[in-house]
Amino acid sequence: MESGPLRARLSVLMFVQYMGIGAWAVPVATFLLASPAQGGLNFSPSQTSWIYSASAFVGLVAPLMLGLLADRLFAAEKVLGVLQFGGAAIMFFAGEYCRQRQLVLRTAVDLAFETRETFNTLFLFMLANAVVMVLTIALGNVISFRNLKNPKKYFGSIRLFGTVSWIVVNIGLDVLGSPYSVQPFYLSAICSLIAGIYAFTLPHTPPTGHGKSFGEAMGLPALGMFRHSGFRVLIISAMCMAAIQQFYSVYTNPFLKSLGAGKPTALQTISQFSEVACMLLFPLALSRFGMKWTLGVGIFGWVVRNAIFASGSLGFISAIGLPLHGMCYTFFFIVANVYVDRQAPSDLRASAQGIFTFISSGVGTLIGNFASARVLQDMRDGGDVEWTLFWLIPCVSALMVFLFFVIFYTEKSPLTEPARPIEHLAPNPVS
Repeated sequence: MESGPLRARLSVLMFVQYMGIGAWAVPVATFLLASPAQGGLNFSPSQTSWIYSASAFVGLVAPLMLGLLADRLFAAEKVLGVLQFGGAAIMFFAGEYCRQRQLVLRTAVDLAFETRETFNTLFLFMLANAVVMVLTIALGNVISFRNLKNPKKYFGSIRLFGTVSWIVVNIGLDVLGSPYSVQPFYLSAICSLIAGIYAFTLPHTPPTGHGKSFGEAMGLPALGMFRHSGFRVLIISAMCMAAIQQFYSVYTNPFLKSLGAGKPTALQTISQFSEVACMLLFPLALSRFGMKWTLGVGIFGWVVRNAIFASGSLGFISAIGLPLHGMCYTFFFIVANVYVDRQAPSDLRASAQGIFTFISSGVGTLIGNFASARVLQDMRDGGDVEWTLFWLIPCVSALMVFLFFVIFYTEKSPLTEPARPIEHLAPNPVS
């Protein structure tokens, strides 16, 4: 029987850690894109995409960084605490910088020049923050998996507290504060400070005395899995769906605001409520429909959701479109992680997950950030956006991926082995 106090301590860690990420990840795109008169920073879609791409750049090298820090050199909880303190400082100074630049941009003679200057500095802040974010998420997983006696059974319920905190912080920020300001930066800094203090109270998790080589960290030993057509099709589909996902992740908040949603950040938490429910239901879907059709339903959900978004009906979007996000994300990305873990040989599971994370959270996310920014730029007419056409692009793209997947995907073997938790790697947190 797993210790109740230990599970409670780890649940608190997930809660405060993801609260710091959720504080800025949802509302900041609207703040960046807004004009100086509205209190924003006047960023273009391309500049906004670069801000959100910071975590994807870091994700390309994070496995190697984590292996060096937590496997070879230092206790995981100490690394986590120090990084969280660093993250608190980064987000505080980012908030201070943005607050100062708001006044500069409002009175600027050369607005384009001042906007570029603001972007260049803020990108460096957010790149540093991405290092903290990616590594602390992974370290939270490491501490959980190494201290739980039965992580297969309990980690899912512990990780759900991260989703709950995402809901809490976004509702609180929208109801009690102003998400379209520098407040998200300051709130993220406070959460990181609390998480840093709390990290030093966690169970001692010493380094294992060995770490991955560069090749192992990047998943190279598992390249042989590309001989199997099912794995190839899944990897290609995951890269495409990660790209399509970024249309939602970055631009849903400004889209809802443009539709007149009074509290768009709070409204968007419907997606996280749905995600919690789908996390509990996906094992049942797997046993009932099998791997192929569970993944297929997840992909097709993106087709339906983007079509609903294209309708521009706020009621329809709130009732069906936003809840579909939880199903789309869980039934494809979470189930895809399960597939990789079950199909890979036992000695190559971590390497296979490295490939999957590198291609989806790294390459796919980068492609999606820049593609969605280009589409939004093309759909802008002055200050207005042709949102119907914007959402039809990922709708049609998801339909093409769905057809490709159902036609070409084949399973390597029956699903007989239970999934094992992934210690170092996690899907893109900005979901």
